[in-house]
Amino acid sequence: MNTRTIARTIALTLLMLCIGSMALPEIASAQLSARVFVVPPNNEIHMASGGAQWCVNIEPIGGNFTVDNIQLCSVTLSSPGNGSVSSINYDCTKPALIGDADGNGIQDARLCWPKTALAPLFDHLHGASPKTVNMVVNGNLITGGSFGGSVTVTLYLKS
Repeated sequence: MNTRTIARTIALTLLMLCIGSMALPEIASAQLSARVFVVPPNNEIHMASGGAQWCVNIEPIGGNFTVDNIQLCSVTLSSPGNGSVSSINYDCTKPALIGDADGNGIQDARLCWPKTALAPLFDHLHGASPKTVNMVVNGNLITGGSFGGSVTVTLYLKS
């Protein structure tokens, strides 16, 4: 192989690597873990009573992202298998409250959903007894990549 052929091969290989990394960014980046938690009274969801909304807090684990980089319009709340829909979108016309809800020194974002929006997540569940449900929050980051986490709460369908 002469020098010219080697140079062409190297240039073509580099070009293919660049194009491949631009075309497949989701494959290259794994979802970042988030600590999803609730603070009282949001540790319970009372569908027929209480406040008109339910809130969850999202906190990065180990500084893997910052909450001000969350793309609010991409955030979904899921509770698979419990309702006629498996997930609902966050109303990104509403701001997130940035703070430190649990006082651990790590900034978190508080996102709230109206209970009327939650109803389709749970409309396959019935009865007056409390239900334990897993809630999953996923979203994208402005800086690229995504995050996700879950929290378990007690659901009361009737007052």
